[in-house]
Amino acid sequence: MPSSNRNIEVMKKLLLIILLLTQSIYADEVKKMETIDGETIISEYGDGFNAKPRGYKLMDGKTPINIEFTDVIDGRYMVDVEWFPDWGLAPLLTGPANINFKLVNRDIKFSIKADLFHIERQIKAKNITSKEAIKLNFSELTSVPFDFRDVNFDGINELVITNREGGQRFSDSYTIYLIQEIEEDNYFNVLDLSDTMPYSKFDGLTKFNSEDKTVWMEYSGGACSSSYETYKRVFSDYPLEDYKFELIKKIDYESWDDDLNDIPCSKYVYDVVDGKEILIESESGPVD
Repeated sequence: MPSSNRNIEVMKKLLLIILLLTQSIYADEVKKMETIDGETIISEYGDGFNAKPRGYKLMDGKTPINIEFTDVIDGRYMVDVEWFPDWGLAPLLTGPANINFKLVNRDIKFSIKADLFHIERQIKAKNITSKEAIKLNFSELTSVPFDFRDVNFDGINELVITNREGGQRFSDSYTIYLIQEIEEDNYFNVLDLSDTMPYSKFDGLTKFNSEDKTVWMEYSGGACSSSYETYKRVFSDYPLEDYKFELIKKIDYESWDDDLNDIPCSKYVYDVVDGKEILIESESGPVD
């Protein structure tokens, strides 16, 4: 029995040492999380789950943080941003912004409004209260709030604004702007495609196929209630109209019939011709 008691006492001491070491490590991690660039962000506004950064009251979607990108973007744009982080939006430091573009080789400027602008970088509390612009190199960002890329297969880059976590399943959604330019006529226009399908539904689940010039869209609705659409590019000889797609295929998963009666999960596949859905019976029916 004495030997057994000694073993119990030894185990108690070992457990106490492990507990103290664990608390110390946890405290160090918390301290790391409480600082940004060495500046404490936890203040009188609480700690733990309810902790808020110093200056969070200014993150009201109204107080701007000014950003200047110091490098030329896409080979032709200088960009600055007036950004309004909103504490109520996720992830932290997300909010509306005015993104201002200036061509480096032409006297052309334009501005775009973004709803869910976000930069994954450490922002000091003083950046929220100071009007001094933060200077950043765009090419060094790990996740960009906008970019220029060809999303409609015409060989010309569109302006793609990222709406952070604004899409399905917490993916990003995208707002697309068409850059229309006719140099010989000195014509330059930025066309908002946010109300034009399929551009208006582009998000992190969208898949682009540059070989057959199609875009595959997923609309996630949970178990047996999702749908999918395929759009094919339709080219035009008129430059200002050369951006359109047409719906060519559609897939629906449903667990109810036309009378809203419950049925086994079923797949319905359609070809879409001139806007009319034609059921492909050989590819449709109940699914496992």
